[in-house]
Amino acid sequence: MIAKGSFHALTEHIGYFTGTTNVGLVISGPALFLIDSGDRPEDGEQLATSLRELFPGRRLKAVIHTHGHSDHCGGSKFLREHTGCEIWAPKTESTFIENPGIAPDIYWGGRHFDAKDVPVFQTGDACKVDRLLEEGLLDEPDVSFKLVPLPGHFYDQLGLVVSDKVYGKKAYFLGDAFFGIEMIKNYWIPFMQDQKLFRESLCKIENEEADLFVPSHGMPFNREKLPALAEINKLLTLEMESLILRIIARKPSTCEEILKEVADFAGLHMKLSQYVLIGSTLRSYISRLYNDGKLRYTMEENRLLWSINIADGKTAETASPLSRSPAIGKSRIYSAENSGES
Repeated sequence: MIAKGSFHALTEHIGYFTGTTNVGLVISGPALFLIDSGDRPEDGEQLATSLRELFPGRRLKAVIHTHGHSDHCGGSKFLREHTGCEIWAPKTESTFIENPGIAPDIYWGGRHFDAKDVPVFQTGDACKVDRLLEEGLLDEPDVSFKLVPLPGHFYDQLGLVVSDKVYGKKAYFLGDAFFGIEMIKNYWIPFMQDQKLFRESLCKIENEEADLFVPSHGMPFNREKLPALAEINKLLTLEMESLILRIIARKPSTCEEILKEVADFAGLHMKLSQYVLIGSTLRSYISRLYNDGKLRYTMEENRLLWSINIADGKTAETASPLSRSPAIGKSRIYSAENSGES
């Protein structure tokens, strides 16, 4: 939820609302822009109320989405219907905003079954997207938006570097290309489609000069804290790769068997949402490791088995620099009650 009174100003033209999902705010002349819209219709209602109270006489022009996960666009339909704003999003992400029922099918790997009490299978309201976004610049009188592709967490996620032309300050809204330390404490394995692309996006973020960095989950931070936090984000993915390689090195295993080993290692008794999201993320990790030549597969007795690819002479011990290190926060793998897409 977006709490009332949660607005923080960076400059006269850039700020953000803190909540379960942080929401950026940009002001240019009489126009207001939001970056994402929270995770439920109530967030849209609270944002609309806050904008009226904080900025009387100004109008919400658009909600700009970093990506199409429901916890980032839950308030968009309310805002579109009640303020007349437009909805902007990257092309592939717009598919999920306009057709939210697709995402649970992707997580499950087929048509998901009807389980209304399972958060990961619950979807928000469909919302029309008015403008498709891609890499480049959007220019407004008082600010400019630099749209930066940050894939890895989801298809064509975008980060937004917002520059205040008047005060010379920059804020980088990161979406889920970067997880704050609070998020990491609760989720050892954030949902991810491609860990290699995620790490490459982290490198892009590190090379961008900004005064404030705003992840969608976690507290904003300054440039001085960026290197250490970026390294922790990278280590999370390397640690997971290392764990998968160690499991498979003992014996060829199915995805289901690897998932059980990961959960046992974490001391976790998975609920269905955790099973779905961790399983989907695990399969993505395995696909990347296979594509990079570290794994191979065989079909045996109608079972798809994964094993270490030692054609280049590497073993499980040399395949990852973290293969002997303890897991980071291993007892916290999807331990939170709210196991949304984050």
